[in-house]
Amino acid sequence: MAILYSIYYGVSEMKKYLPILAIIALVVFVAGCVDSGTTNNTTSNITVPDIPSKTYAKNGISFKYPQSWTNNLESSTPSTITTVGDPDSQESSGNVNTLAVIQKTSLPSGQTLKDTYDATYANYKNDSTYQLVSERTFTLNGTTAYENIHKIDVSGTTKQERATWLEKNGTIYVILCGALPADFDSQQTNFDLITYSFKVTA
Repeated sequence: MAILYSIYYGVSEMKKYLPILAIIALVVFVAGCVDSGTTNNTTSNITVPDIPSKTYAKNGISFKYPQSWTNNLESSTPSTITTVGDPDSQESSGNVNTLAVIQKTSLPSGQTLKDTYDATYANYKNDSTYQLVSERTFTLNGTTAYENIHKIDVSGTTKQERATWLEKNGTIYVILCGALPADFDSQQTNFDLITYSFKVTA
């Protein structure tokens, strides 16, 4: 069984007439339990950065995101709850390179979150452009979360992504933060704000 998350969006509210573009694809292949053997279990002090922010509170979730970012990015993927991004990272073509996508899907029957997470990244190893940077396990609002940082080519452009997976009430949530590799480190405070403030409210 394969679950495909393909994220298509443009910036229709920031600039009219920009096309909806494919920026990042998160492909989830649901198989049996596959142990990647690379997860680092860590206990971290998760602190929401104290920076100017806005709050997204809809569709059964809430999180903070940088005040200068917009949530007017559109997505045609049903599994995407919302997409927020930095308008300063927008290219003339309409691509927004620095962003965060919140996705959700039902936990497959008979699977745990770890099963699905491990199977996903085991299949990513078949993509020659996928490069694992780091993995860790931490607690987010009382829930076990799995983080995968990697580089991967998206439509011919290398992106660096930080995906945080968690499960609540039988639903998997993925907080996917991405940027160009040269900008990735400088965006960590913004990615921390989004990820560490994330809550399931319904």
